[in-house]
Amino acid sequence: MSAFARATRRLAALAFVAAPLAAQVAVPAGWQARVDGGGMDHGDGGKVTMVVMKPGWHVTTGPAAILWSDAMRARGDWRLEATLFLFNPGGRAEGFGVFFGGSDLASPRQRYGYALLRRDGRALLKVRDGAATRTVRDWTAHPAIPVFAGTGPNANVKYPLVVEARGDRVMILVGGTKVLDAPRAELPADGTVGLRINHALNVHVESIAVVPLAKR
Repeated sequence: MSAFARATRRLAALAFVAAPLAAQVAVPAGWQARVDGGGMDHGDGGKVTMVVMKPGWHVTTGPAAILWSDAMRARGDWRLEATLFLFNPGGRAEGFGVFFGGSDLASPRQRYGYALLRRDGRALLKVRDGAATRTVRDWTAHPAIPVFAGTGPNANVKYPLVVEARGDRVMILVGGTKVLDAPRAELPADGTVGLRINHALNVHVESIAVVPLAKR
């Protein structure tokens, strides 16, 4: 074998090993995605996929990611509704939900607030500002948030999630019940909205929509 052929084989082997360390992202037309931490592999090759699966979309993640359409924006008082089905996460308690108030999402200056739920019946409010994150309300249990208790690969639980920005408050509701809230001043609230799905999760998004709210 020539030196050139041996070098080519070595490079190919290196590419095969290194490929999982870069995220492989696939989303439908009109959608964009951004992964955390440069898209490092978290156990499944670093893939993030979002496919049309009526009703809605099906999302699987390796690294955590945000997914959005530029057509979905909110300003002033608004209500963001997402109906999510979490498929069996095994023993992982990773967050999934929505983000809001997004700006500069494709740049190092990315900024957004996010509201997440977890399989153990807890909710979180947090902010990302560039590479840093800030917890506004830490993981908090509430009886309105379903606890995942299914078994088998097709087991799933429905999470009807709502985030409302009204007046000087931002609140998370699940099934119509408020589970967390915070002063609007602590979070970015005006801007792009979308999905936030953390590491190695399998989530069906039946619907996501944002509507303006009338002033009271």
